[in-house]
Amino acid sequence: MALRGLGRNALEAWEVPRDLLLARYPAFVTGGPLARGEVPVFVFHGAEPESFARQLDHLARNGYITLSIDDYVGVLRGTVSPPERAVLLTFDDGRGSVWSVAAPFLKRHGMRAVVFLVPGRVPSHPPGPDWDDVSAGRAPADAALSRERGERSLLSWEEIDALARGGLVEFQSHTLLHARIHTGPALAGFVTPRTQTGYDAFDQPLIRDAERDLLGRDVALGTPLLASAPRTSDALRFFEPEESRRACVDAVAAAGGPAFFERPGWEGTLRALARRFPAQGRIESRDEQAAAIRRELAEGRRSIEERTGRRVVHLCYPWHVAGAMARRLAEETGYETAFCGKVRGVPLTRPGGDLRQIARLGEDYVELLPGKGRASLTALVRRKWARRFGGARA
Repeated sequence: MALRGLGRNALEAWEVPRDLLLARYPAFVTGGPLARGEVPVFVFHGAEPESFARQLDHLARNGYITLSIDDYVGVLRGTVSPPERAVLLTFDDGRGSVWSVAAPFLKRHGMRAVVFLVPGRVPSHPPGPDWDDVSAGRAPADAALSRERGERSLLSWEEIDALARGGLVEFQSHTLLHARIHTGPALAGFVTPRTQTGYDAFDQPLIRDAERDLLGRDVALGTPLLASAPRTSDALRFFEPEESRRACVDAVAAAGGPAFFERPGWEGTLRALARRFPAQGRIESRDEQAAAIRRELAEGRRSIEERTGRRVVHLCYPWHVAGAMARRLAEETGYETAFCGKVRGVPLTRPGGDLRQIARLGEDYVELLPGKGRASLTALVRRKWARRFGGARA
């Protein structure tokens, strides 16, 4: 597991040099101008006080304005005149630090953001302390910073309601469950205490129990996880029989549940058991696939609209993955736009561009926007490397 994490960090650290060679960045990233009519879209996940404050300060100091998502789409459609120095700030997943960190800093600057929400995973609990509470001495810093960890790592409906009423944060769809599905019998891992909660639970594929799908803590510890792909990909789902999981689940339960995963060699023990009971199952039909993807899209819209009372017509694909069926069904279920990550051949989506493949840049690039105190790409790369390999803060 440690080696896989190191490999992932290395790939991410080399992302900038690779994308420079492939000309995947707009001109401002490498020190060039931001042309009139160009509105960069930045994607965040969580927010950390030091780096987020620095990013918003750079925008404010240099006269940038943050658009609503409808105004941004109006610019692309040509129905809204593009303001000078405008940006769109987006957050994926609906993480708790949107409430505890991002919202207070947005409010200080009068800036806006849009959150692509996963309503099928949203919990219910009273609003927690935020950075304003920390600044006023009403709460310790860790009470706000801890929203990036543990059981409350996602926004609650109560926090979403309050943010929606405030008007600076709006909510659109990241699909109902941000789901992954098994695609074949190859063993990839196991359900552990870590995979059950927070953002790690997004990477835990759906597990079918009778006629329903289980998420997070509803899935028994030790359940084998197989080869998987995002639900919005073109991959067909593999349904393994429930009895193929039983030996591993029973072994973990008999050995103390969560305590089992503190033992050296636990994964080898489970893999040996799983090999004795290989998963055999069936592949879903195209009709089943279409119904499942349609539900992800349609129910995601409906849930957010019902809760916020606002129109939901903008979509962000989980993991930025969209197969042909998902793209077709997104249009059929009423979405007018789709936001992605990097888009081949489109460093920045300009007016007249494809509304169903809107390109976004990572949050680090905010500080490369033209203006006083503009960071250099070299400094950004150095910071990325320090973060990936040294644990430094952004």
